[in-house]
Amino acid sequence: MRDDDFDNIRAEREMPYRPAPSSANKYAGLWKQIALGIVVGHLSLGLIGFVLWLIATHFFMGNLQLSVP
Repeated sequence: MRDDDFDNIRAEREMPYRPAPSSANKYAGLWKQIALGIVVGHLSLGLIGFVLWLIATHFFMGNLQLSVP
C-alpha cells in the first residue's frame, strides 16, 4: 500500500448545516395551524350538536322508551 492514499483523510468531523433562525420566518405556518384548528373544531362541534339533536328528537317524539317508576 502506498502512503499517498491516506494523505487526504481528516480526523475531525464536519459541522452539520443548521440554518440560522430568522425572525421573519418564525410564524410562517402559524396561520395554517390556526385555520385547521378552526375548521376541525367547527366540524367536531357540529357533529356533536347533530348527534345531540338526533337524541333529543327521538326522545321527544317518543321513540325512546323511558320507564317511570
